[in-house]
Amino acid sequence: MIFLGNNKPLVLVHRAMPPIDGTSAFDIMVSPQFYTYKHEDLPVRFHYQAKKLAPSILEGLLPSEREYEYHVFREGSGWAFIAYDPEEISHFLQERNIATERISKLYFAQQAAEKFTIPVALDENEALSSVQQTATVVPRILLPQETEYQTFSDAFRPTGGKSFGTGSHSIISEKSAWALGIIFLGFALMFAAEGLRYRHVVETMQEKVTTMLKDYPALQSQYSRENIAQKYRKIDKEERHKREVLKALSRLMLPGVQLESLLLEGKHFSTTLKCPDEKSVVRVQSLAKEKQLKNSRIGSNNLVKIEGSL
Repeated sequence: MIFLGNNKPLVLVHRAMPPIDGTSAFDIMVSPQFYTYKHEDLPVRFHYQAKKLAPSILEGLLPSEREYEYHVFREGSGWAFIAYDPEEISHFLQERNIATERISKLYFAQQAAEKFTIPVALDENEALSSVQQTATVVPRILLPQETEYQTFSDAFRPTGGKSFGTGSHSIISEKSAWALGIIFLGFALMFAAEGLRYRHVVETMQEKVTTMLKDYPALQSQYSRENIAQKYRKIDKEERHKREVLKALSRLMLPGVQLESLLLEGKHFSTTLKCPDEKSVVRVQSLAKEKQLKNSRIGSNNLVKIEGSL
């Protein structure tokens, strides 16, 4: 998605830098003056494993009175370990009248060490150069007089920056936050569309009710509607009970049992079942008793009469 891309300018932060005017956002790359770096060839495959080792690897190189954060990245066949103090960087930027809220991403010069083989002049006295594949601030007096310096630009931007400024301690990155925001916006639009659909359904139902009340004025009275509802609730209850009775009778229809008669009269029912043998008669009567149905045997023809109320 194009709108998630990085179009902010990249600024090199070093001790001799001047203030930056304006209010626009930008990314920063800090010089080695603001971090401690060490390369280690370790038999570690995954980034999270290397990140856990960073404090112990850099411990002897750092003053103990500060609180550090760590950045780890692949470097050749090994790993690059960087420790930095966000408060130190923030304090320096404030001295240059730069609000940390303007800064999005933080990069380290070591991430682009190979691009400093041609030095970048920091001021009249110092330059940022690559010395034995390590980004280093060196006195310009140590460089040959014929040295040509290059201009720092966005071409130095590496991959794998860290969030800084207002969101530097956020659980998720800025790009992830944008992506989640877009997803949540999508859900919001879906819910809005669904709400409009439900609203249309409700309005349609309301129109039908209005039309029905116009065609049947008697229904406009709440008392009339309650009486009608009471009547049909009673009918529904009775019909449900009949279905339950018929369902119970169906359970008595064992293999070989035949229905001789079924009478539903008012609130009473009776049925006669013909069983194939004595064993079936006993089983049918036992099941009828379990279902609390009145039963009796008729004559000696294996007939069983079942009676009950509806």
